[in-house]
Amino acid sequence: MATTEPDGLAQLRRQHAALCTACEKDPRYHFDACAFVCECVDYTCARLDGRRDIRGGELLDGMCDLALERFGYMAPTVLEHWGLRATEDFGNIVFNLVETGLLGKSPQDSLEDFRDVFDLREELRRRYTIDPSPIEERPE
Repeated sequence: MATTEPDGLAQLRRQHAALCTACEKDPRYHFDACAFVCECVDYTCARLDGRRDIRGGELLDGMCDLALERFGYMAPTVLEHWGLRATEDFGNIVFNLVETGLLGKSPQDSLEDFRDVFDLREELRRRYTIDPSPIEERPE
């Protein structure tokens, strides 16, 4: 008896295979770094009201916000543990994922869009804030 898997599961399998391929191609980066870059694309698209070509600076801005939302003060340490030490590392992963077909690119997109945009550790530290209000008074 033949079984078919739901479309969602098939898509997850394809995404996982593409992430594994990207990691094998460029072992400087942890699997979680590649998965995080994909999450950053989705996060940034949601903030920009839909899927469209995202500029390198926009993706890096979204990445900083998502990293701080997820990891707080530890964001620089987590990203460095995954091999993400500079903005160009994000670009390398983006273009590795483009090669696997997981992400697309326009003719204007370039690795240069990610080169030396800012000092990653310093930018994350600069953006990190603590909300001093009591938890019950914080907006949801």
